[in-house]
Amino acid sequence: MSDRNKSYEQLMAEVALLRRQVIKLKMTKMAFDAQHQLMRTFATTLQAARGTLMVRAMLQQIVTIGTKLTRAESSSLFLLDAHGVVTESILARGATLRGQKQRLIGQVLDKGLAGWVYRHRKLGLITDTIEDERWLTLPNQPYTVRSALGVPILMGKEVLGILTLTHSQPGHFSPESAHLMQITAESMALVLDNARLYHERQQQELDLELKQAQQKTTAQSRQSVTQSFSEKEFSRIGMYILFGEGNFLYVNPRLAETFGYTFGELISLESVLELVCLDNRKFVEQQIYSCIQGQTKNLYCRFKGQRKDRSLINVEVYGNRTKLYGRFVIIGALRVI
Repeated sequence: MSDRNKSYEQLMAEVALLRRQVIKLKMTKMAFDAQHQLMRTFATTLQAARGTLMVRAMLQQIVTIGTKLTRAESSSLFLLDAHGVVTESILARGATLRGQKQRLIGQVLDKGLAGWVYRHRKLGLITDTIEDERWLTLPNQPYTVRSALGVPILMGKEVLGILTLTHSQPGHFSPESAHLMQITAESMALVLDNARLYHERQQQELDLELKQAQQKTTAQSRQSVTQSFSEKEFSRIGMYILFGEGNFLYVNPRLAETFGYTFGELISLESVLELVCLDNRKFVEQQIYSCIQGQTKNLYCRFKGQRKDRSLINVEVYGNRTKLYGRFVIIGALRVI
Protein backbone atom coordinates (compact mmCIF):
# COMPACT_ATOMS: atom_id res chain seq x y z
CA MET A 1 0.00 0.00 0.00
CA SER A 2 1.47 3.40 -0.97
CA ASP A 3 1.61 6.33 1.44
CA ARG A 4 -1.09 8.07 -0.66
CA ASN A 5 -3.56 5.26 -0.03
CA LYS A 6 -2.96 5.12 3.71
CA SER A 7 -5.52 6.70 5.97
CA TYR A 8 -4.67 9.49 8.39
CA GLU A 9 -5.11 7.09 11.28
CA GLN A 10 -2.67 4.59 9.76
CA LEU A 11 -0.05 7.27 9.18
CA MET A 12 -0.43 8.56 12.73
CA ALA A 13 -0.10 4.99 14.07
CA GLU A 14 3.13 4.55 12.10
CA VAL A 15 4.47 7.86 13.38
CA ALA A 16 3.64 6.80 16.92
CA LEU A 17 5.42 3.47 16.35
CA LEU A 18 8.49 5.24 15.00
CA ARG A 19 8.53 7.55 18.00
CA ARG A 20 8.39 4.57 20.36
CA GLN A 21 11.24 2.93 18.47
CA VAL A 22 13.31 6.11 18.67
CA ILE A 23 12.66 6.34 22.40
CA LYS A 24 13.62 2.69 22.80
CA LEU A 25 16.85 3.24 20.86
CA LYS A 26 17.67 6.31 22.95
CA MET A 27 17.07 4.34 26.14
CA THR A 28 19.23 1.47 24.89
CA LYS A 29 22.06 3.90 24.11
CA MET A 30 21.72 5.57 27.52
CA ALA A 31 21.84 2.18 29.23
CA PHE A 32 24.87 1.16 27.16
CA ASP A 33 26.68 4.43 27.97
CA ALA A 34 25.92 3.95 31.67
CA GLN A 35 27.23 0.38 31.59
CA HIS A 36 30.37 1.52 29.80
CA GLN A 37 30.94 4.25 32.40
CA LEU A 38 30.46 1.79 35.26
CA MET A 39 32.92 -0.72 33.82
CA ARG A 40 35.48 1.97 33.09
CA THR A 41 35.18 3.38 36.61
CA PHE A 42 35.48 -0.11 38.09
CA ALA A 43 38.67 -0.82 36.14
CA THR A 44 40.15 2.54 37.15
CA THR A 45 39.14 2.16 40.80
CA LEU A 46 40.80 -1.26 41.05
CA GLN A 47 44.12 0.40 40.26
CA ALA A 48 43.65 3.49 42.44
CA ALA A 49 41.82 2.25 45.55
CA ARG A 50 41.61 -0.79 47.77
CA GLY A 51 39.27 -2.30 50.32
CA THR A 52 36.34 -0.27 51.60
CA LEU A 53 37.48 2.82 49.70
CA MET A 54 37.13 0.92 46.42
CA VAL A 55 33.62 -0.31 47.31
CA ARG A 56 32.46 3.17 48.36
CA ALA A 57 33.84 4.66 45.14
CA MET A 58 31.69 2.24 43.15
CA LEU A 59 28.62 3.02 45.27
CA GLN A 60 29.11 6.72 44.61
CA GLN A 61 29.43 6.08 40.88
CA ILE A 62 26.18 4.07 40.86
CA VAL A 63 24.39 6.89 42.67
CA THR A 64 25.78 9.44 40.19
CA ILE A 65 24.68 7.41 37.16
CA GLY A 66 21.20 6.71 38.54
CA THR A 67 20.70 10.39 39.36
CA LYS A 68 21.83 11.47 35.91
CA LEU A 69 19.72 8.93 33.99
CA THR A 70 16.50 9.83 35.79
CA ARG A 71 17.22 13.50 36.59
CA ALA A 72 16.55 12.74 40.24
CA GLU A 73 17.18 15.47 42.82
CA SER A 74 18.45 13.18 45.57
CA SER A 75 19.31 9.54 46.00
CA SER A 76 20.47 6.92 48.48
CA LEU A 77 22.05 3.50 48.12
CA PHE A 78 22.30 0.53 50.47
CA LEU A 79 24.80 -2.29 49.97
CA LEU A 80 23.62 -5.52 51.61
CA ASP A 81 25.22 -8.83 52.49
CA ALA A 82 23.71 -12.27 51.90
CA HIS A 83 21.64 -11.92 55.12
CA GLY A 84 20.12 -8.57 54.15
CA VAL A 85 22.30 -6.58 56.53
CA VAL A 86 23.45 -3.17 55.26
CA THR A 87 27.25 -3.14 55.11
CA GLU A 88 27.78 0.19 53.32
CA SER A 89 25.47 3.07 52.48
CA ILE A 90 25.16 6.50 50.94
CA LEU A 91 22.28 8.57 52.33
CA ALA A 92 20.48 11.35 50.52
CA ARG A 93 20.84 13.61 53.56
CA GLY A 94 24.64 13.36 53.40
CA ALA A 95 27.02 12.86 56.33
CA THR A 96 25.20 11.54 59.40
CA LEU A 97 26.29 10.41 62.85
CA ARG A 98 26.78 6.65 62.95
CA GLY A 99 24.05 5.94 65.50
CA GLN A 100 21.52 8.15 63.72
CA LYS A 101 22.50 6.63 60.38
CA GLN A 102 21.83 3.10 61.63
CA ARG A 103 18.42 4.14 63.01
CA LEU A 104 17.41 5.79 59.73
CA ILE A 105 18.46 2.75 57.69
CA GLY A 106 16.58 0.45 60.05
CA GLN A 107 13.39 2.52 59.74
CA VAL A 108 13.58 2.65 55.93
CA LEU A 109 14.17 -1.09 55.62
CA ASP A 110 11.34 -1.80 58.04
CA LYS A 111 8.59 0.55 56.85
CA GLY A 112 9.88 2.43 53.81
CA LEU A 113 10.18 1.93 50.06
CA ALA A 114 13.62 0.30 50.32
CA GLY A 115 12.17 -2.36 52.60
CA TRP A 116 9.30 -2.99 50.17
CA VAL A 117 11.79 -3.34 47.29
CA TYR A 118 13.91 -5.77 49.33
CA ARG A 119 10.97 -7.97 50.33
CA HIS A 120 9.38 -8.09 46.86
CA ARG A 121 12.64 -8.19 44.85
CA LYS A 122 11.18 -5.82 42.29
CA LEU A 123 11.23 -2.18 41.27
CA GLY A 124 9.00 0.22 43.20
CA LEU A 125 7.61 3.32 41.42
CA ILE A 126 5.82 5.96 43.51
CA THR A 127 4.15 8.74 41.53
CA ASP A 128 3.02 10.62 44.65
CA THR A 129 4.39 9.88 48.11
CA ILE A 130 1.37 11.50 49.79
CA GLU A 131 -0.90 8.83 48.34
CA ASP A 132 1.42 5.81 48.61
CA GLU A 133 1.82 3.99 51.92
CA ARG A 134 5.19 2.54 50.83
CA TRP A 135 6.85 5.92 51.39
CA LEU A 136 8.11 6.78 54.86
CA THR A 137 8.81 10.43 55.64
CA LEU A 138 11.71 10.50 58.09
CA PRO A 139 12.04 12.90 61.05
CA ASN A 140 13.82 16.18 60.19
CA GLN A 141 14.08 15.16 56.54
CA PRO A 142 16.13 17.98 54.91
CA TYR A 143 14.51 17.63 51.46
CA THR A 144 11.04 17.31 49.93
CA VAL A 145 10.00 14.06 48.24
CA ARG A 146 6.82 13.73 46.17
CA SER A 147 7.91 10.99 43.74
CA ALA A 148 10.34 8.13 44.20
CA LEU A 149 11.83 5.16 42.41
CA GLY A 150 13.26 2.17 44.30
CA VAL A 151 15.57 -0.04 42.25
CA PRO A 152 16.72 -3.49 43.44
CA ILE A 153 20.22 -4.44 42.30
CA LEU A 154 19.91 -8.19 41.95
CA MET A 155 22.36 -11.02 41.35
CA GLY A 156 20.02 -13.94 40.79
CA LYS A 157 17.64 -13.85 43.75
CA GLU A 158 20.11 -12.11 46.06
CA VAL A 159 19.66 -8.37 46.64
CA LEU A 160 23.12 -6.80 46.46
CA GLY A 161 21.90 -3.25 46.79
CA ILE A 162 18.89 -0.95 46.82
CA LEU A 163 19.04 2.38 44.99
CA THR A 164 16.35 4.95 45.88
CA LEU A 165 15.90 7.98 43.62
CA THR A 166 13.66 10.90 44.64
CA HIS A 167 12.24 14.16 43.30
CA SER A 168 10.29 17.04 44.83
CA GLN A 169 7.59 16.98 42.13
CA PRO A 170 4.92 14.26 41.84
CA GLY A 171 4.96 12.09 38.72
CA HIS A 172 8.59 12.85 37.91
CA PHE A 173 9.63 9.23 37.32
CA SER A 174 7.95 7.69 34.25
CA PRO A 175 7.55 3.99 33.42
CA GLU A 176 10.22 4.56 30.74
CA SER A 177 12.76 5.87 33.25
CA ALA A 178 11.88 2.96 35.56
CA HIS A 179 12.52 0.50 32.72
CA LEU A 180 15.82 2.24 31.94
CA MET A 181 16.97 1.84 35.54
CA GLN A 182 15.88 -1.80 35.54
CA ILE A 183 18.13 -2.43 32.53
CA THR A 184 21.03 -0.51 34.01
CA ALA A 185 20.68 -2.32 37.35
CA GLU A 186 21.93 -5.49 35.65
CA SER A 187 25.36 -3.95 35.01
CA MET A 188 25.29 -2.34 38.47
CA ALA A 189 24.82 -5.82 39.97
CA LEU A 190 27.75 -7.18 37.99
CA VAL A 191 30.05 -4.37 39.14
CA LEU A 192 28.91 -4.53 42.77
CA ASP A 193 29.32 -8.30 42.91
CA ASN A 194 32.85 -8.08 41.51
CA ALA A 195 33.75 -5.21 43.83
CA ARG A 196 32.45 -7.15 46.83
CA LEU A 197 34.30 -10.33 45.88
CA TYR A 198 37.49 -8.38 45.24
CA HIS A 199 37.19 -6.65 48.61
CA GLU A 200 36.57 -9.98 50.38
CA ARG A 201 39.62 -11.52 48.74
CA GLN A 202 41.75 -8.54 49.77
CA GLN A 203 40.48 -8.86 53.35
CA GLN A 204 41.25 -12.58 53.43
CA GLU A 205 44.78 -11.92 52.15
CA LEU A 206 45.25 -9.16 54.74
CA ASP A 207 43.95 -11.37 57.55
CA LEU A 208 46.30 -14.17 56.50
CA GLU A 209 49.31 -11.86 56.29
CA LEU A 210 48.42 -10.28 59.62
CA LYS A 211 48.07 -13.69 61.27
CA GLN A 212 51.39 -14.87 59.84
CA ALA A 213 53.09 -11.63 60.87
CA GLN A 214 51.68 -11.88 64.39
CA GLN A 215 52.87 -15.48 64.71
CA LYS A 216 56.30 -14.58 63.38
CA THR A 217 56.60 -11.52 65.59
CA THR A 218 55.35 -13.35 68.66
CA ALA A 219 58.15 -15.85 68.18
CA GLN A 220 60.71 -13.10 67.53
CA SER A 221 59.51 -10.99 70.42
CA ARG A 222 59.46 -13.99 72.74
CA GLN A 223 63.06 -14.76 71.82
CA SER A 224 64.19 -11.14 72.31
CA VAL A 225 62.17 -10.40 75.38
CA THR A 226 62.99 -13.57 77.26
CA GLN A 227 66.62 -12.50 77.15
CA SER A 228 65.62 -9.72 79.54
CA PHE A 229 62.86 -11.24 81.64
CA SER A 230 61.21 -14.51 82.59
CA GLU A 231 58.40 -16.53 80.96
CA LYS A 232 56.07 -15.50 83.75
CA GLU A 233 56.67 -11.85 82.91
CA PHE A 234 56.00 -12.59 79.22
CA SER A 235 52.28 -13.04 79.93
CA ARG A 236 52.17 -9.39 80.99
CA ILE A 237 53.56 -8.04 77.69
CA GLY A 238 51.62 -5.77 75.39
CA MET A 239 51.85 -6.66 71.69
CA TYR A 240 51.40 -4.19 68.84
CA ILE A 241 51.67 -3.56 65.09
CA LEU A 242 52.52 0.03 64.17
CA PHE A 243 52.15 1.75 60.80
CA GLY A 244 54.85 4.10 59.54
CA GLU A 245 52.48 7.05 60.06
CA GLY A 246 52.58 6.37 63.80
CA ASN A 247 49.18 4.67 64.06
CA PHE A 248 48.33 1.32 65.59
CA LEU A 249 47.09 -1.39 63.24
CA TYR A 250 46.79 -3.93 66.07
CA VAL A 251 47.21 -4.05 69.85
CA ASN A 252 46.49 -6.91 72.22
CA PRO A 253 44.20 -6.47 75.27
CA ARG A 254 47.21 -6.32 77.62
CA LEU A 255 48.67 -3.23 75.93
CA ALA A 256 45.30 -1.46 75.97
CA GLU A 257 44.91 -2.33 79.67
CA THR A 258 48.40 -1.03 80.43
CA PHE A 259 47.49 2.45 79.20
CA GLY A 260 43.91 2.46 80.46
CA TYR A 261 42.26 2.48 77.03
CA THR A 262 39.84 0.18 75.26
CA PHE A 263 41.02 -1.55 72.10
CA GLY A 264 38.90 0.77 69.94
CA GLU A 265 40.18 3.91 71.65
CA LEU A 266 43.80 2.85 71.23
CA ILE A 267 43.38 1.98 67.54
CA SER A 268 41.67 5.35 66.95
CA LEU A 269 44.49 7.47 68.40
CA GLU A 270 45.92 9.94 65.89
CA SER A 271 49.45 8.98 66.92
CA VAL A 272 51.18 6.50 69.17
CA LEU A 273 53.02 9.49 70.62
CA GLU A 274 49.89 10.28 72.65
CA LEU A 275 51.04 7.39 74.88
CA VAL A 276 54.40 9.09 75.50
CA CYS A 277 54.96 11.87 78.02
CA LEU A 278 55.77 15.25 76.46
CA ASP A 279 59.41 15.24 77.53
CA ASN A 280 60.10 11.93 75.76
CA ARG A 281 58.05 12.35 72.57
CA LYS A 282 60.81 13.72 70.34
CA PHE A 283 63.16 10.91 71.35
CA VAL A 284 60.56 8.16 70.77
CA GLU A 285 59.50 9.72 67.46
CA GLN A 286 63.11 9.62 66.24
CA GLN A 287 63.47 5.98 67.28
CA ILE A 288 60.30 4.95 65.44
CA TYR A 289 61.28 6.94 62.34
CA SER A 290 64.75 5.39 62.21
CA CYS A 291 63.30 1.90 62.41
CA ILE A 292 60.49 2.35 59.90
CA GLN A 293 62.89 3.97 57.41
CA GLY A 294 65.29 1.06 57.70
CA GLN A 295 68.10 3.04 59.31
CA THR A 296 67.97 0.52 62.15
CA LYS A 297 66.62 -3.02 61.88
CA ASN A 298 65.12 -3.15 65.35
CA LEU A 299 63.40 -0.77 67.71
CA TYR A 300 64.40 -0.63 71.36
CA CYS A 301 63.89 2.20 73.81
CA ARG A 302 62.78 3.05 77.32
CA PHE A 303 60.61 6.05 78.12
CA LYS A 304 57.89 7.42 80.37
CA GLY A 305 54.50 6.41 79.06
CA GLN A 306 51.35 8.46 79.60
CA ARG A 307 48.14 6.62 80.48
CA LYS A 308 44.63 7.81 79.58
CA ASP A 309 44.23 9.35 83.04
CA ARG A 310 47.54 11.28 82.46
CA SER A 311 49.44 9.24 85.03
CA LEU A 312 52.99 8.23 84.02
CA ILE A 313 54.53 4.76 83.81
CA ASN A 314 58.01 3.55 82.86
CA VAL A 315 57.90 1.28 79.81
CA GLU A 316 60.30 -0.66 77.62
CA VAL A 317 59.56 -1.24 73.91
CA TYR A 318 60.94 -3.83 71.49
CA GLY A 319 60.11 -3.97 67.78
CA ASN A 320 61.11 -5.36 64.40
CA ARG A 321 60.67 -3.72 61.01
CA THR A 322 58.86 -5.90 58.47
CA LYS A 323 56.63 -5.60 55.42
CA LEU A 324 52.92 -6.24 55.78
CA TYR A 325 50.49 -6.00 52.87
CA GLY A 326 52.98 -3.96 50.86
CA ARG A 327 53.79 -1.46 53.64
CA PHE A 328 56.55 -1.29 56.20
CA VAL A 329 55.38 -1.72 59.78
CA ILE A 330 56.91 -2.24 63.20
CA ILE A 331 55.71 -5.32 65.07
CA GLY A 332 56.77 -5.77 68.64
CA ALA A 333 56.17 -5.83 72.37
CA LEU A 334 55.93 -3.43 75.32
CA ARG A 335 56.26 -4.02 79.03
CA VAL A 336 56.09 -1.94 82.18
CA ILE A 337 59.39 -1.73 84.05
